[in-house]
Order: sequence, then structure tokens, then C-alpha cells
Amino acid sequence: MKILIAEYASALGLGGTCELEGRAMLATLAKSFARCGHEVLYPTFGLTIAAGRPILMKSEEDFESVLDSDADAGLLIAPDGMQPHLLEILERHTVNLGCSPAAARLAADKLLCTRALALAGVPVAEIVDRPDPVEKGCHRYVVKPRTGCGSEGVRITSLTKAGPEEIVTRYHEGLHLSASFMVSREGFFLPLTINRQLIDFSGEGMSYQGSQVPYNTPRADEIWAEARKAAAALGLRGYAGIDFVLGERPWAVDVNARPTTSIIGISRVMKEEIGELILGARFGGMAEKVTVEGEYVFRKMDLNSLCKRDNNVLRT
Repeated sequence: MKILIAEYASALGLGGTCELEGRAMLATLAKSFARCGHEVLYPTFGLTIAAGRPILMKSEEDFESVLDSDADAGLLIAPDGMQPHLLEILERHTVNLGCSPAAARLAADKLLCTRALALAGVPVAEIVDRPDPVEKGCHRYVVKPRTGCGSEGVRITSLTKAGPEEIVTRYHEGLHLSASFMVSREGFFLPLTINRQLIDFSGEGMSYQGSQVPYNTPRADEIWAEARKAAAALGLRGYAGIDFVLGERPWAVDVNARPTTSIIGISRVMKEEIGELILGARFGGMAEKVTVEGEYVFRKMDLNSLCKRDNNVLRT
């Protein structure tokens, strides 16, 4: 099977850790599909990886045209706000191995997503539209972009003031975790790993620095129950991930309707091939459980050396 992996940040050479994370995810997926005997295509401005065949782009506009390929199936990884539009283009030309445009649109809008999860009974960090009364003491809140990736643009503050494209939620103390899973076309939920997110808190800001994969917690069943409920409520399919803050309850704080950076670690501790699971979720025959052995910790600062081992310059 010919599979297109369209990873936006690495294809456009956006720079910084965003590009490094994207290229590491691309390499992980491409190698997995290749090990399973599939042909892999991917767009790029110049750098190549150690698996698959590059499609050279000359401009940013070429990314959309690449989605109109002769591939048998395609997997898109793009900024949450762009995902729905790009998925619509992908689905017009080939089989989409990820979430539907509608599910991606709902997950990308943090306000609508939070409301949908709350309606389904999933514990969430509650939306706040006014500060708590002074007599209740000092409270902290999380202000974040209504549409954004991960911890980008997120700040923790005692004020509820936010911009027109931001939302404010209540701050909850707890352990920052993510749950990575697969959902088949028929809706079968397959847990992969629970991961600990390495978060740097500096001033009012917070930034994702890496992951411990997996993170073994006695409250795993509790987390998986809420992740399963959330996936059903949002109509997620294929590979997806949900970020939780584990305190008194597992509060869902962000949903990624696409492959996440955790696959870098998952591919190293899971016996099954992530590529085969993704195909099984779409076409049938997905495994009913996975085998995870060992632990892998990676940090964003390590991704540069990780990518350098795989990258080459594409000569034109």
C-alpha cells in the first residue's frame, strides 16, 4: 500500500522545536509503515528522513496540492486550527487514516470541546467567565488560546482577563499526564500508553519539555475510563491523545485528534507496529490489546540529535 504522511511543521521547515517534533514523528511513522512493507511518501522543502520517498515542495501552497496524491491512504499531522480544512482536502483524494474533519474541528476548539466533554460527564477544567468572590480566597486560572497546540500561549494567573481568542479555565493541581490510544472505524477503543508529561513552569508560562513513556499509575483504569468516554463523545478515530491533570479526579485539559509527540516513545516500548495499528483501525483487523515493555524518556532538547541521525539534505 502507498501511504502519504503529511506532517506540516517539518514539510514547511517552520524551525524550532515545533519542526523537530514534527520530523521526529514523521520519521517514527514512516519507519513503522516501511517495516510493515508499505511504500511511504512525504512532503518536504529539502530535508529527508531515513525512510520513505520525499515529495519536494517549492512553496507553502504546495502542501495542499501534495494532499492530492496517488496514495492509497493518507495521514495528516498539522496545527489543530488547520487540521479540519486540510483533512477535507485529503478525504477528497484518498482514504483518511485519522480523525474526520468534523471531529478535528470540535477537538481544536477548546471552548466547544470542553463543553462537549462536560456534557458527556468527563471531568474537565471548568470554563470561567468571571473571577471568584474575594471572600473565597485567592484562586488561580489557566488562560489559553481557544485554538492552539499543546502548551503554546498558555499562562497561569490569578486574573480571569483574556483576549477575544482566548478562554479561561479553573486551575487544578495534579500530575500532568497524557493518554495515547487508537479508535477503530467501528468505535473500538484500544489503550496504548499513559505518559507523564515533563512540564517546565516559568513565571506565568508553562511549556512541554518531553515525556516519560509509559508512566505506570495505580489510577490507570480511572484515566482510561474517562479517555474512552471522551473519545466516544468527540467521535475520535485512528490515533489520538488526551492530556489530563491527575488530582482528585482525572481532569481532561486538551484533546489531540491526531498523532502526538508521544509516539516517539511508544514506538520504542510497544511490540506492535504503530503503523499497522493505524491501518487496522481504518481497514479492520486492529489488535485488541498491545504489549508494552520497558520505558523510554525523551526531552525536546534531545530531538535535535535524534533528527540529525536521520536527516539528509535533498539535492535538487
